[in-house]
Order: sequence, then C-alpha cells, then structure tokens
Amino acid sequence: MKLNRRLLTLGWALALGVCVVTNLPTAQAQNLQRVEQGGAVMVEGGGYCTVGFNEPSRRRSLVAAHCGPDGARVRIVDHNARVASPQLGTLYRSKAYDGRLGNDWAAIQWDAPVQIGGNRFSGDAWVNPNTIAVGERVCYFGQTSNRPTGAPTCGRFGGAEGNTFFVEAPMTRPGDSGGPLWIPGRGFVGVVSSQWVAQKVPLLGSRDLVVGVHATDGPRVAESRLLGLYAQNLMMPASGSAVGPAADAVRGAVTDGFSALAGFLPGVVNYS
Repeated sequence: MKLNRRLLTLGWALALGVCVVTNLPTAQAQNLQRVEQGGAVMVEGGGYCTVGFNEPSRRRSLVAAHCGPDGARVRIVDHNARVASPQLGTLYRSKAYDGRLGNDWAAIQWDAPVQIGGNRFSGDAWVNPNTIAVGERVCYFGQTSNRPTGAPTCGRFGGAEGNTFFVEAPMTRPGDSGGPLWIPGRGFVGVVSSQWVAQKVPLLGSRDLVVGVHATDGPRVAESRLLGLYAQNLMMPASGSAVGPAADAVRGAVTDGFSALAGFLPGVVNYS
C-alpha cells in the first residue's frame, strides 16, 4: 500500500512512511514470541512495520498508526529467517489520529505468550520534541534501512509543531514506519511517521525531511504550520551554523510568516 500526500501548489509532497506487504511462512509459536525495539511486525490489512518503543509493564509496543487498521491482528516477523509468528497481538490506533500526520501512532497490545524486550536504542526515558534544540542530533532505526547493518541513521532535529517533528536525515524507506527516533544519551522522541519530500523550488532549492510523531495524543496540527516549519528548514537548515536565541527567533518568524501565507492560499495543501 502506498499513500502520497502532495502539496500541489508549491510542488512539495509528503510521502507516508509506508509499510511493506509481504508473504512469509508462519513459524511455530514457541520459536518467535519475543518482540524487540527495532524489530519487525506484520499487521493484518496493512503490511510490515518497525517496533518503535516497548512498554513491558503495559504489555504493549508503540508503532505508527498508519501501519494498519484499528483492531488489526499482528504477527512478529524474523526477516533473517523469513518467517512470521502466528497472530499474537492487536493494534490500537491513537483515537486522535486524523489519517494524515496528526497523532500518527498506535499501540500493539500483546497476548500472554509474548515476551517484551527492552529499548536497546533509545533507553526507557522520553524526550518531548518541544524541548529539543534545532540542530540536536537525532537517530532512527528502521527494518528496511538499518537491519542489514544494525547501525542507526542519524541527522539533525529540525523543529516541532505540537507532537509532530522534522529531522534532517537520510530518508526512511518502506518498512521503516513506526521505528524509533531518539536522541543519543537522552531518550525516545517518537516513531517514524512520514517523509516530507520536496521538489526544487526556484530561489529556495529543496530539502527532504523525515517526519516523526511523539507517541502521546496532542491537538491537531494545521498543515499550514507544518508548511511554515518546512520553510524554516529550507531557509535555515538544521545542519547549518545558525544557533542560539537570535537564530531561533528568526526561525520562528519564518515559520509564522509562511504559515500565515499558506492560510490565505486555498489549496496550498492538497492530498491525493
């Protein structure tokens, strides 16, 4: 399955970090009953995604809401052995998920036999994206992009609007959805949601960004605000040298200005 979200007027597109649909033989239950952070799951009616965070005390794991329909059953996948477990969990989308970027997270509630591992990449601490400085190092791990080497992909934090945030990093790939995004040494920031993929804009150029979602419900984020945040990253990239209060003030002004402009232009944000 693939869903493209296009900002047609300005030539920008937002591509959902889609799941990959695969057919794998089913393993014996006793051979595949443990779920790890960064591991693979297959969601009925969706495809396979990456586990973003484990909460053993609540017997659940966090992924992206677009990984599958609400109430779908879930299998644990071992891609190295090319096998999948029987259905061992149920996916519950955030009730605030808007089908776009807002609150694109879900919890998988695991059945009794499943052993829930720790969080080997992020640790157990959480970091609110609204407390992170632009330019701070952020890493992600996805089953497609990172499983072959075991090494994460890292980039720079590009700012947040509500619980949705941007990271300037090499693009995620299908199957990475739901994977963990974290700050090394600090903790878990959110799950991989989407890609903000841009065509080149005259005079401004282009910049592609990984989109993450903090896995707690928040208010809906207007697309115009995300467009403003994108413009901020285009004009003052997170990997640049502009840091400090003055630079933050300029970034805020850019975001506000482009957000206001988008609000007066009907059809700037279109989905297909």
